[in-house]
Amino acid sequence: MTRDELNRELRAHSASWQAVVIVYGAIIGTFVFSAMAIL
Repeated sequence: MTRDELNRELRAHSASWQAVVIVYGAIIGTFVFSAMAIL
């Protein structure tokens, strides 16, 4: 595995990691917002 391939793999994983964080953030934000609306 060359260094170029390794960099490409890391970039692909970091991009998917950011997508996961955004999705979790949206879910948690919606949960907190609905909890505040109830209270």
